Amino acid sequence: DWLRLPFRESMEACARMGADGVQLYAVEGEMAPENMTAARIAEKNDIIRSNGLTVSALCGDLGGHGFTRREENPAKIQRSKRIVDLALEMGAHVVTTHIGVIPAEKNDTYKILQEACGELAEYAHENGAWFAIETGPEPAVRLKEFLDSLSSSGIAVNLDPANLVMVTDDDPVQAVYTLKDYIVHTHAKD
Repeated sequence: DWLRLPFRESMEACARMGADGVQLYAVEGEMAPENMTAARIAEKNDIIRSNGLTVSALCGDLGGHGFTRREENPAKIQRSKRIVDLALEMGAHVVTTHIGVIPAEKNDTYKILQEACGELAEYAHENGAWFAIETGPEPAVRLKEFLDSLSSSGIAVNLDPANLVMVTDDDPVQAVYTLKDYIVHTHAKD
């Protein structure tokens, strides 16, 4: 998406830049699960492989308030599960997303996030994938405490050091040590 090229040309450009893999946005547009038939998945996988690339992850960030609103979660959870399914069909085992801000206190919002992320973590685990929460909205220590509370190997972290610096003024190097048991994917940006 960031190259603003048609799919085939973007994969060719990524290969020319020396990339080994790509993360694809799978929430809307041509890569949204509802737009991906078996034939389209096969076509996209062929284009990716013919350029020597793999899919490192799908971005399944549904926006809004993440998973902090109980009334919105049933639809968001089902959509996220479809994105996990699509990731696996594309050869990726990671779906990255923002879940909303994890509050410091263990209030109702905290419990709502636990319920939603717990269900998604279990679904990912049962299918050989990870549901990876992107760092940034809260300090790494709070995120780790939240992840530990879920007790699922299907929950993980998409480490974005820039988000930690820009949003929480957290030390990204220390965040690696704090979250090391959960990191399965990383973003790097200027």
